[in-house]
Amino acid sequence: SASPSCSTGVSLLRFEATKVILRHAGERPIVSNLGPTTDELWHAGHRDRNFYTYGSMGLCSSIALGMALSTSEQVISLDGDGSLLMNLGAIASIGREQPKNLIVVVWDNEEWGQTGHQPSHTAKGTDLVQVARSCGIPHTATVRDLEALEEVFCAALRQEGPWFIVAKIQEAEYLPVAPIEPEMTLYRFRNSFPRPVTSSPGGRT
Repeated sequence: SASPSCSTGVSLLRFEATKVILRHAGERPIVSNLGPTTDELWHAGHRDRNFYTYGSMGLCSSIALGMALSTSEQVISLDGDGSLLMNLGAIASIGREQPKNLIVVVWDNEEWGQTGHQPSHTAKGTDLVQVARSCGIPHTATVRDLEALEEVFCAALRQEGPWFIVAKIQEAEYLPVAPIEPEMTLYRFRNSFPRPVTSSPGGRT
């Protein structure tokens, strides 16, 4: 079971917030962090353009960055504080590459929930938004309720990025684990993009 978040003054639940993201995301690809983030995205609305990650802790926003550099579409990363703290270089790489089509949303419960609810660095003073700013990411925000998240996320959809949004969340009971099918996830996700047109040696396409 989940324990209360270390955050104070927070009323935001990840599952409700995920449904808001999905409602506004349209057909944009979404990369989700492992564990409850992926499970809740699957329950909120399974679709071919959800790229669920399994076991690749710390790499969600790195994967999303690679996607953003490979497509003109907006790409959304749903990351977590515990995972991102394992790979702060991802934030620096986003700042270096400046992908205008990348939106990173960090669900920050200030703990490593699945390994025993140990407080994470963000419970002890680390501010991921300040880290993002110091890495040159121009658009950042911290939100603590559903209305603020919706307002900032919709602004990010309308404007060029990169965007880095920290959403302080309150932990809740975990939903059932989503199906673990990494091969099918990759197959469905790849097939949701237009196939590149290649030319044959004779000049035909």
